Amino acid sequence: MKIERLIGIIMLLLQRELVSASEMATMFEVTKRTIYRDIDSLSMANIPIYTMPGVKGGIGIMPTYKVDKKLLTVEDLTAIITGLSGFEQLLSSADIKKTLQKMKNMLGHENELPATSISLDFSNLAMKQEFNENVEQLHLAIKKQQLVALTYIDRDGNQTIRKVEPYHLLFRNRSWYLQGFSLERQDFRTFKLSRVLELEVSTETFESRPFSLKPFRSSATQPPFEMKEVSLIVDKIAREQIALRFGVTAIEPLDETHFSAKVTLPNHEAGYRFLLQLGTHVTVHKHGDFYDGFVAYLREIQHKYT
Repeated sequence: MKIERLIGIIMLLLQRELVSASEMATMFEVTKRTIYRDIDSLSMANIPIYTMPGVKGGIGIMPTYKVDKKLLTVEDLTAIITGLSGFEQLLSSADIKKTLQKMKNMLGHENELPATSISLDFSNLAMKQEFNENVEQLHLAIKKQQLVALTYIDRDGNQTIRKVEPYHLLFRNRSWYLQGFSLERQDFRTFKLSRVLELEVSTETFESRPFSLKPFRSSATQPPFEMKEVSLIVDKIAREQIALRFGVTAIEPLDETHFSAKVTLPNHEAGYRFLLQLGTHVTVHKHGDFYDGFVAYLREIQHKYT
């Protein structure tokens, strides 16, 4: 859009002394003639832009305007680039790459970023290549408003094929989710991409519906799990996982090596699996419905290996 390009030109000129029309045209993916028209528009809006002829010339903005009206500082741009660099590790999108490159170009200095005290690294996330490919396909399908067909396994192990209007991708708690309108259910649904067996993007398009980011909640057809307050005894190794999921306020020290924790877990296999990943570093402290269900689940596992 023109307004976005005009703002981008101002931001660029606030960070660099002179920029050639050719470089701007390449950066914003338009012609030089369009850039010159944009410069005329900015001048008519009383933005003090000037041009310098010659090989080393270009387009600039008056230094006094930089002092009084600067929009983004180097620190601002560095913070944006840091966030985009982390996001680029999660979604290999051409749009993100272009935006990231534009931001780096605004800094100049041959794209060398200033020193920063913060960095983001998602490289240790165990996301297989096919998950990333699904994310990229869905990202394009959302932009082009194309229907998708998902061969999907729900939380109870039921396999279905869903025809979906895709609207939003969400990365939450180490997993990707798709939020879209299910044509079968005639309602918005959230799909966890790790549960997708097959993804097919249709050439058929759809008219966009009013959409807002949907909260995570159980659907009407899937009643919520029964939640139980559970008392745990954990050691220093398990304490980290409890703190990450429930917060440090759920934990109290017992002695030099153990802690007590009161948490709320689903009285269901999903809750039992969470405790299993902590192995021998956690103990369910008190008997009750959750304790009985967990013990029965452990016996069922043991029976598979006897």
